[in-house]
Amino acid sequence: MASSVGQILSQKQAQRLALTPQLTQSLKVLAMNSQDLELFIEESLESNPLLEMELPKEVASQEEVVPALKGVEEWQEPDGGDRWDNMYQNNRGFESGSDIEQQWQIEQSLSDSLHEQIAQQPMDDLERQIAHTIIDSLDDDGYFRASIEEVTSALSQKNIKKDKVIEVLECVVQELEPSGIGARDLTECLLLQISDDDSSAMIVRQILLYHADIITDDLALIKAIPCDIEALDAARALLRRLDPFPGHGLRGQDNIYVQPEIIFRTINQKIEVEVPKSGWQNLKVSGQWEGKKWVGKDREFMDAASQEAKWLLSALGQRSETLMKVGLCLAARQRLFLEHGILGLKPLTLQDVAEEVGLHESTISRVTHGKYAQTPLGLIELRRFFSAGLPTRGGGMISVYRVQQRIKILIDSEPAASPISDQAISDRLQAEGIEIARRTVAKYREQLELPSSSQRRRAAKARQMKSRR
Repeated sequence: MASSVGQILSQKQAQRLALTPQLTQSLKVLAMNSQDLELFIEESLESNPLLEMELPKEVASQEEVVPALKGVEEWQEPDGGDRWDNMYQNNRGFESGSDIEQQWQIEQSLSDSLHEQIAQQPMDDLERQIAHTIIDSLDDDGYFRASIEEVTSALSQKNIKKDKVIEVLECVVQELEPSGIGARDLTECLLLQISDDDSSAMIVRQILLYHADIITDDLALIKAIPCDIEALDAARALLRRLDPFPGHGLRGQDNIYVQPEIIFRTINQKIEVEVPKSGWQNLKVSGQWEGKKWVGKDREFMDAASQEAKWLLSALGQRSETLMKVGLCLAARQRLFLEHGILGLKPLTLQDVAEEVGLHESTISRVTHGKYAQTPLGLIELRRFFSAGLPTRGGGMISVYRVQQRIKILIDSEPAASPISDQAISDRLQAEGIEIARRTVAKYREQLELPSSSQRRRAAKARQMKSRR
């Protein structure tokens, strides 16, 4: 019996996103921060003869008009130097990197500074070892979010009590500079930075500990504290000066010159947005080869160079336009954050901004990743403008941070002998209009490293028995 193998032909339709060279370059330029972009443009100037930097008019008017070069052999200066080197020396759009590199090399990282401060303070060897271990466990924001068990397991000596680690954290690490380092949450971080005892400092402490949920409500704060509007304004000014992220440069990677991509200014009680001009603003397609007839390989090369130059200029323009759109959106959606600091942060996601400005979420991610904004609060990473949120009964949203702080306030103010359960906290928050389940309360409580109600009850009983002895 003979057998045969048949071939079956079939058609299948599928959609694929083909990234054109123009789109690829646009996405690449969009994702770069200012420093990477300047280096990329310098490389493009070196490799593409049709790109050049136009000197500012006031500079160009003082320069002698140099006759156009007539041949490829004239690209080299008579002394053998490269004309691009001379152009970079005359170009004022980019700064020399040698000084910056030297600054990077001599600047001490925050981590090194903290370890050095520990080495210079008098303490026993065990405390010093614990302090060094705690510093190594801090996250990039400078917070201590590791568990005590993780610290003790990293130490060479075993059977170290948790109380000893907490003592070193609070009495040694949290006393280091900059203020706020080693905090376990934002409230503690900001409180550590307030050393004065004047009226403004006292009001800020009350706001952070008891009234963070009404930070933007003047009338409610004046009634709750109490104080007048002038004192409240002074307290808010102090609060804005506090740094919620004291760990900048902790690993050494942030000890570099940072240029803001967006500038937010408060003028006449309005937030104005500016995308600062960069050195590439004077970048243009050179006209010195216009009218020249190229043939063969030279024509292929010059055609490709012309296309790449036009694509680059288009990508740079789109980058500025996208930054402005995102900046205007952030100014409108996070106005309270820019005015009052992180306690005014509203829930905002990349998808929210993408829908408002009419771009894809991945585009918003590229334009905000690794970039900074100059704000009335100081230099802030753009990712800090985004925060997850929970729905409220009125149809709005409340940031996860504010919900966490509300949970912490409720636990801190509970009767010691009668801790409130996660379900009771959920019921209380729902009564305030925040839609939150018990398991979500438990998750946020664990993120804050707060013990459960049963653990808090046992700890209260243990303290009570110890006091009776």
